[in-house]
Amino acid sequence: MSSTATQQNSPENSTYSILDSIIAETRLTPDDDAYGIAKRGVSAFIEELLKPHNSGEPVKKAMVDRMIAEIDAKLSRQMDEILHHADFQSLESAWRGLQLLVERTNFRENIKIEILNVSKQDLLDDFEDSPEVMQSGLYKHIYTAEYGQFGGSRWGRSLANYFLSPSAP
Repeated sequence: MSSTATQQNSPENSTYSILDSIIAETRLTPDDDAYGIAKRGVSAFIEELLKPHNSGEPVKKAMVDRMIAEIDAKLSRQMDEILHHADFQSLESAWRGLQLLVERTNFRENIKIEILNVSKQDLLDDFEDSPEVMQSGLYKHIYTAEYGQFGGSRWGRSLANYFLSPSAP
């Protein structure tokens, strides 16, 4: 028996399908997270092409183009919903503001930007647990850790991105 015949009958190659070779053209490997999603999508696309209502006609370019257009329209509607959702727009606004700050900062002046990820609830808990502001964790992080030690860097500005209202939290 030749080595090629042995390779063809091996268990590894028996699980490799035409679908796998199609997905291999996308440069996805079976280890990628998107591999399973892509495989299911391509499989569903092929199943739709081969459904009984399409059995009388050969696979035509127009039918494939129509299916691609339907997928494109559905993806466009979903992206439109995501991009116009208030939560997404709020997040995008915050990141664009940070981008503007970074772009307009002259880093030659020895300026550094530090981002501190603290929720409103964490700040509220911090200030409620401390009898005085000077004993809060935020104060220690911003003031004591920098001014309270030799060679510490001073803070020029502190910005926050929170939605505040007159109601209680």
